[in-house]
Amino acid sequence: MKANGRKIRTRLETWVDLGVCLGVIPCLVSLFPVGEWILWQAWEVILYLIWTYLCWYLGRHAVPALFASGKRWSAVAVVFLATVLTYLMSLKQVSFPREMIADRPPRLYMYQQAVWVLYIAAMGAGLATGILARKIRRLESERDEAAEQRAVQTAVEALAAHAVAGETVTVKADYKDVTIPLAAIQYIEARNNYACLHLDHQEDVVSQITMKALLEMLPEGKFVRIHRSYIVPVHRIERKKATSVKLVGVDTPLPVGRAHKENLK
Repeated sequence: MKANGRKIRTRLETWVDLGVCLGVIPCLVSLFPVGEWILWQAWEVILYLIWTYLCWYLGRHAVPALFASGKRWSAVAVVFLATVLTYLMSLKQVSFPREMIADRPPRLYMYQQAVWVLYIAAMGAGLATGILARKIRRLESERDEAAEQRAVQTAVEALAAHAVAGETVTVKADYKDVTIPLAAIQYIEARNNYACLHLDHQEDVVSQITMKALLEMLPEGKFVRIHRSYIVPVHRIERKKATSVKLVGVDTPLPVGRAHKENLK
């Protein structure tokens, strides 16, 4: 499904590129008296057509890529420079011999209008298409990442069920005994004289017990204290650094205390 979705998106982007480059821009160019320009100053017409397609490329690929990589000021600078160059091009007037256009003044100012119309059309269409395509790619990436996280979460829960299958711990909460499956514990957090057990798909359980006493109740080797305020299940550790630990199913990394670094080894 993912591969098919990417193929459809890539094919659609390709058709959009071809439609703009082979259809929209040539149609816009045909609205202006390019025939007269080509007869008299063909190289300028060809040069500006190349510039128009380059503006499309800048808006379609270069500027969105800079934005996506966090280089926003560079993207703004590219658009600004393209606009300045277009303005300088628009200052050039196309001259015609009087015998070619006896009913018109010797200088034709439609060229300046054409320059700006084509630039705005090419850059605007490129930016709109490029930014939309980047946004779709980002949403696809986020969707795939979320799917991978769900798959990892499912795998970890299965591993937890095997690692601590059937094992439970009983603590007092709200003046009654509460039995908690060890496989459901995400991590344990100290809150003053209380211990808060964060669980999968359940509300947190807060018990008036010290972290030391609770750790002694848990099976040795399957839970580890990483900080004076945190105890974590070993099987949930996804990544560990010198100062933090990332647990599967927990968005925020938990800190590792200096006195407890040896526990992670």
